[in-house]
Order: sequence, then C-alpha cells, then structure tokens
Amino acid sequence: MGAGIGPLHSIRAALAAAIWPERCSLCAARDAGDGLGCAAHRFVTGCAGPRCGRCARALAGMLAPGERCPACRARAPGFACVAAVGDYRAGANATWLLALKYGGRRDLAQSLGALLAARLALEPEPRDGAPRVLVPVPLHLARRLERGYDQAHRLAAACGFASGVPVVRPLRRARATGVQGALWSTSRAANVRGAFRPAFGARLVARRVRGAECWLVDDVLTSGATAAECARVLRRLGAARVGVLCVARA
Repeated sequence: MGAGIGPLHSIRAALAAAIWPERCSLCAARDAGDGLGCAAHRFVTGCAGPRCGRCARALAGMLAPGERCPACRARAPGFACVAAVGDYRAGANATWLLALKYGGRRDLAQSLGALLAARLALEPEPRDGAPRVLVPVPLHLARRLERGYDQAHRLAAACGFASGVPVVRPLRRARATGVQGALWSTSRAANVRGAFRPAFGARLVARRVRGAECWLVDDVLTSGATAAECARVLRRLGAARVGVLCVARA
C-alpha cells in the first residue's frame, strides 16, 4: 500500500466506464469527455511532488517520495497509509468537495465514489488474503440531520458499487466535534479524542472487520487526527490493517 496516485489513465478510464456525463457535473458546460468536469471545473487527479509514505502529506522538495514526514516520524498516526485521488488545492477540487459537503450536491458522490474505486484498484491486494472492506468515517447525527445526508457514507456506497468491495459501518460518532479546519493542528487530536466508538450492535459488524484490511473512506484528509482516532477503534475491533481512502489530501 502507498500514497502515490499511480497511472492517471487508470482512474480516468474507470470513471468513464462507470459514469460518462455529457455535461459538467458542476455547470451546464460540456464535459471534457472523461467525467472530470469542463475546462473551468476540472477535477485534477494526482498529488504532485514528493509525499509522505504514511500520511501523504507534501514533503520538502529535497526529500524522496515515500519518506516519512516529520510528524509521522515523531508519532505514527495509527493507519498504514493514505490513498488520495487528488490534492485539495488543485484545479476545481475544492469546489467539488465543498459542493458535496455543504452545497447539497449529494449526487456528486457518485462520480467521486467512482474515482475512489479506481484509486483503490491501484493498491495491491493483501498478501495474506485478508478481506478488504470499506468503512465510512461516521458523521454525527446532528450534522447528518442538518445536511440531509452523510457524504462519507454516500462516497463509500458509490465506491463499493463500482469496486465490489463491501461497505461496513462498525463505527459511530459519539459526540459532535468542532470543524477541524478551524483548529490549530496541535488541538485537532484533542478535538476528536474519544469521539468515535464501536457502533451499536458492533459485535455482529465486528465479524466483518476482524482480520480485515479496512479502508476508512472520507472526502478530505487534513491533519489526519480523525482518521487516526477511527483507526484506533477499528484496531480494537480486530482490524488487521487500516488505510485511508479519500477524495483529496489537504
């Protein structure tokens, strides 16, 4: 498993095979022909420059791709790796994700979920034959009622449909947390500490998690604190390995 995006044509081909809109998903302009939007709203795949082999954070230019960033060297995040489709700041990526998360565009999860499936296909299968499952990062009930949907679950469902990888929901968000982007990096871990717990009835769900390679599915990875806390709970439930599958790395 690794942080690199791999051949971009694989992602584009997989998206085109699953969804081939004639129009851009964000406007009425004609799509460029690969399902990634028009010229003004291109979703840019791939993360440029060297990236940390653990969390996919951008590294200083003199470092080799795959090396650990200072944060991961100081303290391992608890998940094995990050597989990101693109960089949050590239192209119109932020526009897509903000529309999905806050703009009521739940339909975008279908296109972005297909991209996640193509990205996941670039990751090697577990050598020990462990089953692979998708685990959406849970949204607190209050936030879900406010938005009308859970964007991570919709992404996971679309990814699962396109990839054939089953989706399980062994986690619940026990309390609402502040917006991670509004916090200093040193407080983000404290913000989510204890916020995630096994889902009600998790003993039944845990059977599908125990010994499995679990991929946490989310829209954006920022500090990694949320993913690390979810990974901690999944390991307690018996997950063999935990990776993070996200649309964008911030």
